[in-house]
Amino acid sequence: MPELRMNQDDPLDSGLSSFDGRTSVPQRELMSFIDTVSQMLGPESCVLLKEIWLDELACMDCMPEPSSSQWHLVTLAALRRLAMRLITNDCGSTHSWGV
Repeated sequence: MPELRMNQDDPLDSGLSSFDGRTSVPQRELMSFIDTVSQMLGPESCVLLKEIWLDELACMDCMPEPSSSQWHLVTLAALRRLAMRLITNDCGSTHSWGV
């Protein structure tokens, strides 16, 4: 299984839109997921979104190669998990996202 290496300087701490040549494909996919969804749910959801994405990565049977375009599959699984969580938490309440 390929080793996943994250940059020492965590782009999540320095701003989500700081994509550059040093950012790996998995990092860009994670940051895009967090940036996009947190725009809808608010910045306080960033930690939860990161946990959901990393949990889905850990559940994968086969990790994509570091430069593969297949990393979007992790994001799709994370979006499914988030949607199920929101639906489950929102049952019975009219406006609470429950995140």
